[in-house]
Amino acid sequence: MSPETSTPKLLAHHAFIEWTTPSGLRVAYYAMPLDRIPCDFYADPDGRWTYEELVRAARFFEDDIAIGALADDFNGHPAGSAVVTLNSADRPYVAIIECPVAYATVDESALGNATAQVA
Repeated sequence: MSPETSTPKLLAHHAFIEWTTPSGLRVAYYAMPLDRIPCDFYADPDGRWTYEELVRAARFFEDDIAIGALADDFNGHPAGSAVVTLNSADRPYVAIIECPVAYATVDESALGNATAQVA
């Protein structure tokens, strides 16, 4: 919802399937051409993922798959989400996968006398 109103944000496109994998990947499928989606196939998706994990999550059982990242927010998915698609103009199916954020905790004793530095 927008902070200015109590009206929920309307989605421009509707995913025909949405689900979450046991490892936390949120998957949404769209049947639309790629030119409607702000994707960059030279960029890597944000978060913690592997190529094989994204292919399994997308459930595209083809050899000719392309993986990129959203260059901008799209339909409620944040920029940096994975874009997985078949390299086929006659089957315009796209899976947008939100990957869990990768982080690690550090024990305070491991920091020692370290101080934050601005780059």
